[in-house]
Order: sequence, then structure tokens, then C-alpha cells
Amino acid sequence: MNRIHITHNPFTVETTFSINDQAPADGCKLSSYKESRLQLWVEKLFDELSDLFNGDNRFHVAFKGVESDFLDIQEAANVAIANGMEVELEWHQTVPTEQRLEQIRALMTEAREHPQFDQFIEGDQNARKSIEEAFNRDFDVYVVATMSSGKSTLINAMLGRDLLPAANEATTATIARITDNDQMIDRFAAKRYNRNGDEVGESANVDLECLKEWNQLEDTQLIDIEGNIVAIREREDVRLVLTDTPGPNNSQDEAHQLKTMSFIQDSKRNPLILYVLNASQLGTNDDRNLLGLVAETMRKGGKQSKDRFIFVINKMDVFDPENGENIPSVLERVNQYLTSNGIQNPLIYPVSANLTRLIRKPSDLHTRKERNEHKSMADMFSEEPSMNMLQYMPITSRVRRSLQDKRYSPLLLSSGLPAVEAMIDEYIDKYNLPHRLKRAYEALGHAIRVGLNETALIEQLEQDEKTLAHLNEEIMGLQQRQEKGFDTAAYKDKLEREGKALPRETELELAKLEATMGPIIKQLGSNFMQNDVKVSIAEARVQEAEELLQFNHRKVVNQYEAVFDSSQDIIREDLQAEYQRYIADIFQGTENLTLPILEGIKKAASNISFNLTVKQDDIRAKRVVISSREVSDSTWWNPFSWGSTKTVREYGTENYVDLEKLWKERVTRIEAEFTRLVAAARKEIEDGKDRIIEQYVTFMTREFDQKFSELLTSLSAKTTDRNSREFAISEAKALRSWIDNFKAKLDSTLAI
Repeated sequence: MNRIHITHNPFTVETTFSINDQAPADGCKLSSYKESRLQLWVEKLFDELSDLFNGDNRFHVAFKGVESDFLDIQEAANVAIANGMEVELEWHQTVPTEQRLEQIRALMTEAREHPQFDQFIEGDQNARKSIEEAFNRDFDVYVVATMSSGKSTLINAMLGRDLLPAANEATTATIARITDNDQMIDRFAAKRYNRNGDEVGESANVDLECLKEWNQLEDTQLIDIEGNIVAIREREDVRLVLTDTPGPNNSQDEAHQLKTMSFIQDSKRNPLILYVLNASQLGTNDDRNLLGLVAETMRKGGKQSKDRFIFVINKMDVFDPENGENIPSVLERVNQYLTSNGIQNPLIYPVSANLTRLIRKPSDLHTRKERNEHKSMADMFSEEPSMNMLQYMPITSRVRRSLQDKRYSPLLLSSGLPAVEAMIDEYIDKYNLPHRLKRAYEALGHAIRVGLNETALIEQLEQDEKTLAHLNEEIMGLQQRQEKGFDTAAYKDKLEREGKALPRETELELAKLEATMGPIIKQLGSNFMQNDVKVSIAEARVQEAEELLQFNHRKVVNQYEAVFDSSQDIIREDLQAEYQRYIADIFQGTENLTLPILEGIKKAASNISFNLTVKQDDIRAKRVVISSREVSDSTWWNPFSWGSTKTVREYGTENYVDLEKLWKERVTRIEAEFTRLVAAARKEIEDGKDRIIEQYVTFMTREFDQKFSELLTSLSAKTTDRNSREFAISEAKALRSWIDNFKAKLDSTLAI
């Protein structure tokens, strides 16, 4: 058999391959995967190997890495075996991720307790931000669904009590965020926030009735809840934050609708999405729109883009095998439905959230109806083998072990929801923890590089007096060149004269987005190419058109927000490069001097940290009037409406509607709405570009001059004062020794 050895480090994102004890050639496809996350290439691995060996499909694969990555290799191998390949697998286990995170946490404490090394972290805002993100315990899971899916029942089942109002009792038009706290065993605390973000309500022991009342208050924007989510074990390094999102079809708040869609579209953070479907009621327009968005998002990435969407098929208890309702057939229909909406190989998890809820709810709190429901479902799920939902789920051996360790009752396992909860834990282990480890490692690594540069710079002062005198002359020259400063006026004049264009990548993204709505509007127009139709048909066509237009408007708004963020990243990188060019200009003419210390000074200057960030709130327009109506000043986009509902009502007393005429009257307004959106988005991105350049100019004229001057003054003093120099050199050597030892420990925490 062909011997394949793979070592994958998910923390540093490094992979080594060996093929029959030889490294793959540079042109080999496997070589291009060396610095890519395993989930981006694992599904293509065995096809690539087949091509590499010209169809000789016999492979012995030895994998060294963490268990979650090996399980992905195993899954890909199973697909290959099903396609006729012969595959043997071997796993060399390594230190679990959580154990590594604990080690790096201890190292972080050690670093912050060292007064000299801590300044390299504290002095860099980007490093501090990375560290904060790495040790932020909160992990987001968003529950997304359209109406009648039983979403509230599912969340209540995970909470172990009836807390959230059911959708048919109180429309969920707010965002409810539930943070796990295992210390709060017998109560949930909650706070209510209005549209301005102000806290306007609080309850130390919130209940269902209180949340119903808060939900119905028009000014409620967010309900923040904290308590024990019994389904999920709170770990030292992870705390679940479960967010109940308002469905796009039942929220009257445009910002809420955008938020729900943004969770799905977020391919940067990749939050976990529980998409809840009603097993007995598939095929609504809302589902089709939302599933199309999911499918588009899933196609953009690798395996993680698929793993982060868990399709929970709820209300499986409505089917009765004794009445001829075949569960595998039901699930096949669900699979076909999702596939028809562009979702390939969906992860489908059939559950009865109501059964889970009733099992976890204390029996003495059951109503008469609930007692009957519980008994009926318990009988059916216990006596009918086909009603064991666990058998239909694509769970890994690791999840199966986890469920066994929890010693759940057979009835609870058969309800299906515990397996979904275990999948959340697996996603955290596979993606969230390695990402956090990598952020912490990179932040500490940056601090180490800055520290080593600084110690090397000081140690190089260990020179003879003649050399030091020469060095001091060069430092004085640098001071004179630096005192000319960053020519703010000239730089601003240049910007005004030449402008600073948006990055090419941003322009390409904008052009792509600007072209998206034309085909949709054209396709909609084809549904209006009739003259006299019944009012009911006109109403249905208009409603469908408005829903599609509203949905795509929100989708494009979120895409523009993503382009804004990416443009900021690109502009920051461009300004960083410009900053380095400026440093090089200061040191021009010193390249040929036999003074290595000058390179150290240059590195120290390059490491002076600046943090350029434009938040969306920084560039908001004031309150404006559009089409004779006030709109919120909290967003750059304008709520979209083509007034179709009002138009339909005008035709309510007529027998027929001229659809073609109706469309012609409104298509110009629709196109104008999207033209305005394009212009507003481009202005927002242009404003963001200008603001970040302003920040750069401010940094160069204030912070840089001061910090660079302090560096040169300090070095100049040390070249002329022997005692000061010798003390600094002694301290630098001790610090370098500490840093070298610290770096070795840091590298070992991430080593495979």
C-alpha cells in the first residue's frame, strides 16, 4: 500500500506530508496545503492522492494530530472507501486542546507578572486585543428559524425549564441572549435593553410571564439572560452564549432582521448556527430565502463552513410509524428539500424538543396536558425502534462516547436533542479552542520578537569607546532627520491632489455587489407580464416580490458591512507598509555603515505600535428625512420599502389588476432604492478610508515623533554614560535569557 504520513498542527496551522517516506515535490498539490487549515482540504485529500498515484487507490494513512482533526480524516476516508478505495488509518494522539489552553493561560500569567516583558504586551493595542479575544470564554450559538418550528420549545428544553415564550403566545420580535452560568442553579436573572442600548428593566429571578411582558413592549431591543443551561457543561475555558434570534418573517425591526441574517453571513468568526426546521411543514418562502443565504455562505468556505450549520429537524413526535409514517422517508424528504435549496450533504439532526423538554421539566410541574403528552411520547419513543432519533444522526465516535459518559436515559437519548448539544461541544473543541490558542500564541510571539529586538539593541552597546562615539554621531544624524518630522501638510496636500483610491480588492467587491440586484429585479419583472389578473393573484405576486426585495436588500446591506471591514484591513496593511517606507527613509544612507546596532534601532522604530480602527459608529450621519419620513440615525443604510402593500389595498375593490402597469409604475422606485443604497454604501466605505488616514496622520505627527525621539535620546545617553550603559546591558542580557526560556515553553505548548 502507499504510505501517507500527515502531521497537522491546528494551532500554528502547519501541515507536513510524507509520501512513501519522501516529502512531496514543490509542484505537488499536497504542498499547497502546508499552511492551510485541515478542514479546507481534507474533503479533497483522497481524490488528490488518487491523482498523484495515477489511480492506485490503496493507502495507509498515519495521522498525527488532535482527535477532532483525525475524525475529519476518518470521515473523508469513509467516503473514499464507499467510492471503491482501499484505506487504512492510523492515529498518533497528541495533547488535547483544553490542556494546551490551560498551559498557555499559565504562561500568560507569567508574562504579565514580569514587569519588563509586560510592557511589550501593554504597549501594543493589537496584542492586547488578541489576548483579550483568546481568553474571552464566551462562545456564541445562534438559533435561527422561521415560524412554527418549535424554536422556543427547543431552547427551553436546553435550559431545562419553560422560560422563553412560545411563538404563538408572544411574537419573538426581540433578541434574547442567554449566558450559561452553572452557579445559578435555581434561577435566571435578566435585563431588558431598549433601542438606544439603555437598561430599562431588570429581574433577579425572571420567569415566563415577565419575559412575555417584556417581549410585547415595543421599545425592547435585547433581553440579556444569565443562568444554568443544563444541557451544556460550563467549562473553565468556555461559556456558552445561546442567542434566540427573531425570524426574518416575524420581526418588525429592520435592524433585528439584518442581525439574524448577519449571523448566517458571518464567514469571518464562523459562529455556530442551529437552524431549526418543522419536520411536518417544509417549504415556506421564508425558509427558501433564508436557506438560499445559508447555501451561499456554505459554498464560500471549506468544511468549517458546513460544520457550523446544524439543521435541527424538530417535531418528529408528530409522526407515528403505526399509521404508516416512515421516519427514514420523512428524513429523506427533508434532505431532498435542503438539497433543492442548494445545501449539499447537510448535517441533519431529527429531534423531539418537546419530549426533551418534558423529560427535563420536573414532573410535579407538568400540566394535565403535558402529563398526557409525556406518557404518549414516552410510550411511542420507547416501544417503536424507528423512533430512536439517535440512529439517524451523523455523529462522530467522540460524540457517541460523550453521550455514553453522561449516562442519559435511553428515552432522553432517543429524543435526539442531547446529540445536538454534544455536537456543540465538538464544534468548540474543533474550531473555537484552536483559534483562541492561535491568537494567544501570535500575540505572545509578537511581544517576544519586540522584546528580543530591544534586548539585542541594548546588548550591542557593548562596544569600544571609538565605536560608541561614531554611533552617537549617527544617532544625532537620525535625530536631525527625524526632527524634520512627518510632513503633515505635504501629505494632506498630496492626498487632496492625488486622492487615495479605495483598494483594488474593495473596488472589485463593490462592483460585484452593485451588479447583484439587476438580475433579481429583472426576474421579478417576468412575474408581472400580465394585464388583467384577479386581485388575489396580484396580492400574492406583490407580497412575494416585496419579501424577496426586502430580503435581498438586507442581504446586500450585510455584504456591504463586510466589505467595509475588509477594506479597513487592507487600508491598514497599506498604511503599515507606508509607515515602514517612512522608517526606511529616516535610515537612508546608513545601510553601508558597519554598525549592526543601527539595524536594531530601525527594528525598534518599526515596532512602535499604532492602532488604526474606524468603528461604524464613528461616521454615522445625523437624522435625515427620506421620502417625507424620518429614518433612524443609527445606520448608514435606509429602510427599504416600495409601498407595495398600500398599492394592493387600493385595488382591493376591483375585480382585476393590471400587473404589468403596476410593475412599471414601481420598478423605477425599486431601482432608485438600490441605487441609493449603493451610493450610501460607497460613501460609508470612502468615509471609513478617509478617517483611518486621518488617524494615521495623527499618529505620525504626535505619537511616533515622541516615541522615536525617546528611543534615540535613551540610546544617546547610554553611549556617553558608562555606568548607565553597563547596567542596561546587564539587564538586557538577563531579560533575553528569560525571554529565550519563555519562548521555548510557549513553543512547546503548541507543538504536535
